[in-house]
Amino acid sequence: MIKNAHRIVPLRFFNHLNQYDNILHFISSRDGGVSPGIYHSLNLSYTAGDETDNVTENRKRLAEELGITPAHLVFPGQSHSANIRVIKDFEEVNERITETDALITEIPKVCISVLVADCVPLLFYDPDKQVAAAAHAGWRGTVQSLAFKVVEEMKRTFGSDPAAILVGIGPSIGPDSYEVGENVVREVKRNIHLDEKKVLIYSTGEKAHFDLWAANRMQLQHAGVDPMHIEIAHIDTYQAHEHFFSARRLGNPCGRFAAGIMIR
Repeated sequence: MIKNAHRIVPLRFFNHLNQYDNILHFISSRDGGVSPGIYHSLNLSYTAGDETDNVTENRKRLAEELGITPAHLVFPGQSHSANIRVIKDFEEVNERITETDALITEIPKVCISVLVADCVPLLFYDPDKQVAAAAHAGWRGTVQSLAFKVVEEMKRTFGSDPAAILVGIGPSIGPDSYEVGENVVREVKRNIHLDEKKVLIYSTGEKAHFDLWAANRMQLQHAGVDPMHIEIAHIDTYQAHEHFFSARRLGNPCGRFAAGIMIR
């Protein structure tokens, strides 16, 4: 990933997506905001318990850093589901989008974004059809094949060729840090797009560690995405909790950082 320097709001960018002038994309961090205490400092979630004025100012700062207005930023109400919403016109931007963990659009100047704190943020871009998507995949979204379903929806709605789609897998809890229970293991084993031997690690102790990065990459490849078009940040939010919110490390309530993408 690329990190901007000497800015009020530090942002990171995927190398392969950064080569396209027709899109804007970003991964934020904890730095550059006004929220105090456990929300220090760029919490972007209105529902995490932070003061509303703090979040509003933080989103304003993020928008200014991106060169857009806060009205361009669109965040769905996430529910750890595999629900996908295709935004087809500007009127939908002003609606309250609920129970949704992935957004897809071809409309310019709509920065579709997701909020995360250990879950996997995924950004998608089809340079041929000029379509973008953003998704939030925790373990529930991952075992429900959200990444696979986003590619399928881009193909069905916009005629995207999966082989042309570029995907960035952003900062999230890493396999070394993500110990899971038997309930998660059962769901992984039921998923036809996952090879449990490659995504469940039993290196120490009795409990498995779940590799969300490998699991989402595997689903994308099953959907037809070229492996060379998948970039993984390899930033473990649990270990890098000073720079990225980590619900497992910091506890709840906990702030949220964001990932977003926009067709210019």
